[in-house]
Amino acid sequence: MDDLRTQLEELKKRLEVLEESIDPVDELMLSIKARLKKRLEGGALPGIDEEKAAKTLKALANPDRIRILKMLAEGPMGFKEIKETLGVESPTVSHHLKLLVKTGMVKKGEKYELSSNGRLFLRLLEIITVLDEVEE
Repeated sequence: MDDLRTQLEELKKRLEVLEESIDPVDELMLSIKARLKKRLEGGALPGIDEEKAAKTLKALANPDRIRILKMLAEGPMGFKEIKETLGVESPTVSHHLKLLVKTGMVKKGEKYELSSNGRLFLRLLEIITVLDEVEE
């Protein structure tokens, strides 16, 4: 029994070290995990709104929009900078940004910047990509 307590204390120490070095995106994931855990204590999670989920996924299912999210993960950017980096016409960039703002992935201010939802979405894409690689 003492051996188990010692192991538990060692694990707690390791966890503290890991928590100190957590990436902000991973911190967001941990926050979501804690919120989900709290909701599950009271019963089941609310149902999925299939229509809203499909519209959001459809809006995000575009390589240029994903590129914009990745660019904004590096820092805020102005419209012109996004347009030049993507190498597409203004109306196309405008359309992409409008959808990304509408879905809550991007915030519009003086410059465009990635929201916490956008960071989470990119993190989920990374996880999906890794899972896909493992499956093959």
